[in-house]
Amino acid sequence: MNGYILAGGKSTRMGMDKGLMMLKGKAIIQHIIEQTTPLMGNVIIVSNDIEYEKFGLKVIGDIIKDIGPAGGIHAAMSDMQINRSFIVSCDMPFVTPDSIEFMLRQAEDFQITLPVHNGKVQTLFGIYSKDCLDNWAKLIEQGIVKLQEMILHFKLKKINVDNNELFNDLLFTNINDKNDYNAILKQSNYGN
Repeated sequence: MNGYILAGGKSTRMGMDKGLMMLKGKAIIQHIIEQTTPLMGNVIIVSNDIEYEKFGLKVIGDIIKDIGPAGGIHAAMSDMQINRSFIVSCDMPFVTPDSIEFMLRQAEDFQITLPVHNGKVQTLFGIYSKDCLDNWAKLIEQGIVKLQEMILHFKLKKINVDNNELFNDLLFTNINDKNDYNAILKQSNYGN
């Protein structure tokens, strides 16, 4: 299985590219690369920013631009050489190999497998199948680009992970603005 890290966001609320922000002396995306690489055949970055080429991985751009993560997932599905791949956002620096491996084991015959944490389906930490591609593209053509709505059109497996020790609030922390970034800096300094 391959891993795709979505790093194509404009980060309008942040004002800079989230994946390239620093955490414990490394770019945030580097933390994710290090956690995903041991489990994946290949790790591919989905971004329109050539700055990501410095990490030495394959970088692919969005085919359909300016529609947010829906476009990144579409690009990943278009690139997939095998049926299933793990897809994660570039602003989740606390992912762990154990949590990824847990998701890989749950995928079975579903088109999309996603964790549910605190009542929210985590669309940017899951397993997506290449056979979603045609329907995914049709939804985009219809103007449906919100992930929470898109996933309902597929054979979806939702896994409640609230009581699973591999998953915690920190793992699903994503960085949307400077307050989020400052909060994760504090948390990582305390070693949590």
